Amino acid sequence: MNEYVLMAYYKKYLKEIRKVSDSTVKHYQDALKYISQYLVKKGKLRQTVYEVQDIGELEVIKAYLYSEQEFIELDKRGHQMYSAGFNHYYKFASGEGFSNIRRQIEMMDIEVPIPGKNIGNVENWKRSSIIKMQSIESAGYQCEISPKHTTFTSKSSGHQYMEGHHALPMKYQDKFEKSLDVYANIICLCPICHRLLHYGVASEKENVLDKIYYDRSKRLAVSGIKVSRSEFESLAI
Repeated sequence: MNEYVLMAYYKKYLKEIRKVSDSTVKHYQDALKYISQYLVKKGKLRQTVYEVQDIGELEVIKAYLYSEQEFIELDKRGHQMYSAGFNHYYKFASGEGFSNIRRQIEMMDIEVPIPGKNIGNVENWKRSSIIKMQSIESAGYQCEISPKHTTFTSKSSGHQYMEGHHALPMKYQDKFEKSLDVYANIICLCPICHRLLHYGVASEKENVLDKIYYDRSKRLAVSGIKVSRSEFESLAI
C-alpha cells in the first residue's frame, strides 16, 4: 500500500478539511473502488486509481472513462454516482481549492510508509507530482521564503510560476523510516530560491534553511520525520 498515500490523504482531506460525514466518505470511496475495478478489468490500472501519481496520467484516465459507452451507461444506471465520485477525487488531486486551505493543510500530516524505487539506469525513490502540485497550490503560488519574490505567469496554471522542493532531499530516504514525499516536506519556492538550495554556497543558504526548519520541523515530526536542526542542515545544505 506504500504507493497509495493519496488514498490516505484524500480521506483526511474529506474528513479534516471538508468536514464530510463518514457515510459520504464511504460513498466516495465505494465509487472510486468500483471505478478502479472497472479500469483494472480494462487493463488501464494495476489495482486502484490511487496508484496514479501524475495529474496528466489521471487526466488520461478521466478522458478514457468518459468516452467509454459501457461506463457511461453504468454511470447513468447508478444515477451518476460513479462520475460524481471520480470528479470529487480529480478536483482533490488537481489541487482545486488548496489555495484556500493554506493554514489547514498541516491537519492532513500523517506518517507515510516509504515508497518503492523507480529502477532505470539510476535508482530513484518514487515521488508524486500530484502531491508536489497540491503543495504549490496550498501555498497560494507564493514563495515560502518570501512572498515578495515574484516571477512570470505560468502557461499551465495561470498563476505565477513556482516550483516544489523537497526540504529533505529524496536521495536521503534511506536515512528515515517514513516517506519524505509528503506535504510536510515539500515547500513552494520561486526558481531563484530553489536554485540557491541546490547550487548555492553554504553561507548563502543558512538563513533560508533556518526559516524552512523553523516553519516545518513540527510538521515533519508529525509525519514521522524527526530531525535535529544540525542534521537538517547537513542533509539539506
